Amino acid sequence: MGLQTSGAISLNDIHVEAGGTSGTQASISDADIRGLIGKTPATMSSFSEWYGASASTAFVVTQGTLLQQFSTKRGFVYDTSTGSVSPTNLNSATKTGMAIMECARVNASSGMFFQFELSYSSAIAADEFTSLFFTANSASTVLFTSEASTTSTRGGFGRRWTWSSSNGLNSTEISNITTEWDGSGNITVTFSP
Repeated sequence: MGLQTSGAISLNDIHVEAGGTSGTQASISDADIRGLIGKTPATMSSFSEWYGASASTAFVVTQGTLLQQFSTKRGFVYDTSTGSVSPTNLNSATKTGMAIMECARVNASSGMFFQFELSYSSAIAADEFTSLFFTANSASTVLFTSEASTTSTRGGFGRRWTWSSSNGLNSTEISNITTEWDGSGNITVTFSP
């Protein structure tokens, strides 16, 4: 959502945007709070520097199509150089520089799925981020990690989230994703820690 761009701003506002719990102890020097604006340790700070800061990160998927024996993926798949994504790394409240490995619609004989995968130098928790947001077929679509099925990948150094009709997608969202994630064009996706 992001912080306000004018008016009174409190340390609690900044702390919550950085992923902290409202009313809990925080310091303007905490790494997650500094991370919202890329502030280095031991640097003088003013609350006004956080106007408009957001923990969310937008990335652009330039779609491609990957035809496989049992499925077709439309979007970005790192391992096969299908499509592209920019930027290539995302930050959560606890991890900096997680690599995006996949962001794609998957069609298989068992149905349509939407998959998102990250990789990092250590294990990634199932709740490492809260949601992905994008516009599909002119409609806002929010995919919550709490609704996805998830699995560890890449020998424990990655995690994949999968949304389907039985995990967070209703029939309208499935139709909209199918229309928008067609293997062509660009889609802006917002990642929220």
